[in-house]
Amino acid sequence: MMNAILMKLSPELRGGLLIILAMTIIGPNDLIIPLIKSESGLWQFHFSRSIIAIPVILIYLIFIREKVKIKNLKAVLVRTAFFMISMLIYFGCLAFLPIAVIGAGMFTSPIFVLLFSAYFFKQKIGIKRIIAVIIGSIGVWIILDPTGVNFSLFNLLPVIGGAFLAMGNIFTWRWCADESPLILVATFFLAIGLCGFIGASFFSIYPVVNPLNSNFIFQGWNSVSFYFWTLVSIQAFASIIAVSLLTKAYQMADTTYLNVFEYFFLISAGVAAWIFFNQKLSSYTISGIVLIVIAGLIVSLASQTKKIN
Repeated sequence: MMNAILMKLSPELRGGLLIILAMTIIGPNDLIIPLIKSESGLWQFHFSRSIIAIPVILIYLIFIREKVKIKNLKAVLVRTAFFMISMLIYFGCLAFLPIAVIGAGMFTSPIFVLLFSAYFFKQKIGIKRIIAVIIGSIGVWIILDPTGVNFSLFNLLPVIGGAFLAMGNIFTWRWCADESPLILVATFFLAIGLCGFIGASFFSIYPVVNPLNSNFIFQGWNSVSFYFWTLVSIQAFASIIAVSLLTKAYQMADTTYLNVFEYFFLISAGVAAWIFFNQKLSSYTISGIVLIVIAGLIVSLASQTKKIN
């Protein structure tokens, strides 16, 4: 019955619901990183998560007896590269930046989707979208506070991550819509796991001592506990579900419409950070988040209005 109701909805709304569900999972799930950074570095975490996730995906494919193959290998590899870079930036920043700053940077993605779509694919930008870019930029400026005493260039890293995330979402819609979501998810985990193995091995051979007051990004291989594997397993299973939902959603409809639903992450992550780590947002930061959300809504509504017309 529930499936019948969902099928009556437009692809945009169905995709939006999938993204909201994914963000509900991702918000608290990603806060596991601060709990494991004392045992493992960024690279070992990604490798460890992938060696759990990939067998689970393969077992599931065997269980459902579904024959899948990659239809456009080049597009899948490019999409994977964009997502891999964005996630390496995102998870790396979780170790030393506040969740509000990371969220503000990563969720400039809808703005980048708009700009990239206009520049690379010659989509027309109306006045509403121009206003959205201006409002979103003001919101990011408020949260990053580049004139404040606590600002550093590292606060811009999540913005770069948002740009790569935008390109990954665009590739999912434009060139990977007919690919199996599970294949796209497995490819992502394979790539980021391999990158994790290379990174951990590199920093084991060429160690770097305490840069940025955070060894998380520059750690090599470490001995880890059962506690670490338990948390990484939880992270892996939840990530498989969330990434699969996101992939399926972005195969359904135009990226410029769906991106707005990702802002639900700011709510789920903010609530989880408040409950588990007592991280509170200032009214100044909240005002910046509100502006970014308004910008995303304008972009989304403008895209939907154009589609209806």
